[in-house]
Amino acid sequence: MKKIILGLTVALLVASVAAGSRLVRTDTGPRADRAAADGGAAVDEDRATDPGVAAAREGSAGQPGPPSRQEIAANKLRPRLDTPIEHVVFIVKENRSYDNYYGRYPRGDGATTGELSNGDVVRLSDAVDIFEPDLGHLFGDGVRGVNGGRMNGFDRIRNGDTMQGYTAFDREGIPAYWAYADEFVLGERMFSSMYGPTFPEHLYIVGAQAANVVGNKIQLENTPGGYCDDPNELVRAFRDLTPREQDAVMELEEAADMPAVEKFWETVRACFDFKVLPDSLNKAGVSWRYYDKDGSWFNALLAIKHIRYSKYWGPNVVPPEEFLTDVQGGSLPAVSWVMPGTGLNEHPGGPSVCAGENWTIEHVNAIMDSKYWKSTAIIIVWDDFGGFYDHVPPPHYDHMGLGPRVPLLVISPWAKKSYIDHTTYEFSSVLKFIETLHGLPPLTQRDRQADDMMDAFNFQRKPDFEARKLILKERDCSGLPKKISE
Repeated sequence: MKKIILGLTVALLVASVAAGSRLVRTDTGPRADRAAADGGAAVDEDRATDPGVAAAREGSAGQPGPPSRQEIAANKLRPRLDTPIEHVVFIVKENRSYDNYYGRYPRGDGATTGELSNGDVVRLSDAVDIFEPDLGHLFGDGVRGVNGGRMNGFDRIRNGDTMQGYTAFDREGIPAYWAYADEFVLGERMFSSMYGPTFPEHLYIVGAQAANVVGNKIQLENTPGGYCDDPNELVRAFRDLTPREQDAVMELEEAADMPAVEKFWETVRACFDFKVLPDSLNKAGVSWRYYDKDGSWFNALLAIKHIRYSKYWGPNVVPPEEFLTDVQGGSLPAVSWVMPGTGLNEHPGGPSVCAGENWTIEHVNAIMDSKYWKSTAIIIVWDDFGGFYDHVPPPHYDHMGLGPRVPLLVISPWAKKSYIDHTTYEFSSVLKFIETLHGLPPLTQRDRQADDMMDAFNFQRKPDFEARKLILKERDCSGLPKKISE
């Protein structure tokens, strides 16, 4: 009986949207209607994202939806910029919300309290270096946490009742990350590209889309290999959606009705063949390397067939340990993706935040001590919210997200000093930054409409390169886990 009722609910909602009704909560501002002048615009490379879809939530605090057509046109591909940035190092860590790392930071839009699903407001308690069990951070967890922009559902996710998601670090807990924010750029509006989790977020990090994938891999049998190497690995994904169905799904996400949203999912093999940024770099003759373990479950390029079975696998897709070798040996490529690996990525549920921060210090110090410091931009993000509370409603661009905020650090001698960046970003913005540097075309609607991150830099005045170095010491992580914020 429940299945019949749910099916009728979804059918009625699709019919309602088709008839022109909008079931959007009224406290978020008007939702843009689909432009009648689209004239049936072609579906973009993200196979369910119509470039004409402007269905957007304006957050409860006046948060913006996706950029308008005029804004996108103004942000169109520009010629290659003449900047001193010759190397971009894109470091991707794991599973932290902005408020978990920077809620207590004295500058920026942080929170020290959070709302529960019953309306109670609690203090964000002291974060610990290590805790178990892991918190829910799947697609459905993100939808429930955001709860239509009310940002009060983080106690309803998996293990949310432990209240570990309502925690925050202070300077004693993550001294290096706060020191980088003191000196360089802290982005307070970097949103994850989708509601979660890791694997599809990493697809966005290389391709500005996730082929509609909504989950980590499902391994039917314990066979060797991963993603394209293993036909037994599957993922859940949205099926191809009509524009009206996409509107309906977005309405269901606003209502945090995950059983109804899941009716639009299918199971597909975890191997894809869409265009990724390395393809554009190859065509333009721009050097790149992707530093991650072969077989790692968050190695996104292992799931891109034409990269996995190409001449680039090996020379360009290499273990993360080779990054320091390349920096110190004078062979750093123009574009680097760097994944720290299990135990050093700060993922909740086991690894130490202290150990992960030390890894970051080691790698940032190596760049600052090298000949590359003068021409490098280091961009550090965390790939999803990890189940942790955040108070800022994400824009609702499409059926995939955006998801909750994550920390963003931009470290470079050319980065603005002690700057809080208020610009709205998502992971596709980093790709837009790289594309703008090299005059490359966008991959999908996401990076086409994304901000290019140039506001984080000041290219008008030559910096004192030595003075801008911030060489930090690694910490002693012994004696943890314990509460390190008093």
